[in-house]
Amino acid sequence: MRILVIGDVSWRGSYHLGDEAMTEVAITQLQHRGAEVTLIAGDPGISATFYGVDTVPQFGYRSLATREDWTARLAEIDATLAGERETPEYAAATLAAIDASDAVVIAGGGNLNSKWAHHIFERLTLKRAAEARGIPLYITSQTVGPELDAADRELLAEILSYARVFGAREGTTAQLMRELGGDGAPVVHTLDDAILLEPAELSSKQQNDLSLPERYIVGSFTFHSFSTGLTHEEYYRAVAALLDDAVATTDADILLLPHMGTLENADRSDQRSDVYGHDRIVAHTRSGRVRSLPMMPARELLAVTASAMLTLSTRYHPVIFGVGVGTPAVGLVISYYSAVRVRGALRNVGMEEFAIPFEAWQPYIGRRLLESMSNNREAIAAHVVESGAKVRAYQHNWWDGIVADIAGSGAVVTTDAPEIAPLGWADERTAESLALARLAQEGVNLLRVNIAADERGPRGAHAAHAEIAELRQQNKRLEHELAAIRHRLRPPGANLRDRLRRKLRGR
Repeated sequence: MRILVIGDVSWRGSYHLGDEAMTEVAITQLQHRGAEVTLIAGDPGISATFYGVDTVPQFGYRSLATREDWTARLAEIDATLAGERETPEYAAATLAAIDASDAVVIAGGGNLNSKWAHHIFERLTLKRAAEARGIPLYITSQTVGPELDAADRELLAEILSYARVFGAREGTTAQLMRELGGDGAPVVHTLDDAILLEPAELSSKQQNDLSLPERYIVGSFTFHSFSTGLTHEEYYRAVAALLDDAVATTDADILLLPHMGTLENADRSDQRSDVYGHDRIVAHTRSGRVRSLPMMPARELLAVTASAMLTLSTRYHPVIFGVGVGTPAVGLVISYYSAVRVRGALRNVGMEEFAIPFEAWQPYIGRRLLESMSNNREAIAAHVVESGAKVRAYQHNWWDGIVADIAGSGAVVTTDAPEIAPLGWADERTAESLALARLAQEGVNLLRVNIAADERGPRGAHAAHAEIAELRQQNKRLEHELAAIRHRLRPPGANLRDRLRRKLRGR
């Protein structure tokens, strides 16, 4: 059984750890079930060496500048599939790999949105080629949107229309794709595949080089400040102050683990890498207990995470990795896109309350959270381990279903991941502050979406429509949550006093 997998990997030598991790899991899950894998990669040579599988190139949409270029390339390949022209050289190896496959799998990612629409075209082309040859298509571990204009919604609906199953890694995506697909759409609310990644066993040399402290927190922070309204240096200073406060509260060292960069010949001065950002954060710290580590492969990073007290991050995949190895995770939310993914991932394991708006961390909420996690360490750890075991078992079954469906020995999983009872950490007053902070952040996100829509013109207005509707729905949910908290905070007898006041005013 030969299966063709596409992942967002090895573009120009860059290692985006979360995307690589999801693709690595897809490869290993298929191999463990007896399949041979061919991988569609950004740089086939790098990925062939790294993963030890056959590789072919992408169709090349990322190298094209405009949507008109993408549309023209898609038309060329459509004509090839229809037998109306010779196969273009750039597509020959990939189309041949499709011909030689028993199934096509689109591995996980958060890139199916209008901001990076070349990814949609890449996967749409793969779908059309597979459909033309009658080869089944399976899609796993996806976040879709939130920025998604009308044209791209149609393209995604077409991809979904041929898929045997579509795995959405959080509830927002599941709802969106069910709307696009209509009744009977094969959309399933799953987990992120990276939750199945297994930690590497670190060698003695690696352990010596890392020099891990006895007590430590792992942190991962984006190298950019785009969604915070801060300059890069202001953002680095804010994170540094946050980490110094965490050191003081927990008496733990902090190791910064990069998620974006290069594995070999790393340039620490490259401003588009997490290593650079982490180095700048360390430069602004005062505790002397925050250290920036070099880029490492996902399984090695997971091994470091497994021994940590907790993981604290503005990036998404540390949340997934924490649950996967039983380490409590806290997500700092810095944008609407971040909110969809980080809150969704934590909600999957009953820990949405551990997603904190970036602006709200200091000086009160973050300290209270860390104190609560220290005081309730055993209960929180038990929840993470128990919920992690449940969702990992589900995700293993998900892959069992995909391979069984390909082999004709079974069927894909169609039931959603198990719901996990929520775990709270905040007292009522802190919960009120947190609800206010989330409501304020969503209000800012709504304003930004409207401004961006105006700047993008009519096309932007179409893209913003669904985002605005979702944000308004989220705001209503947060308003109800805040009202319920405030009702519980009312002192005894307050309702009776209010009724008496109304009666007296009515006289």
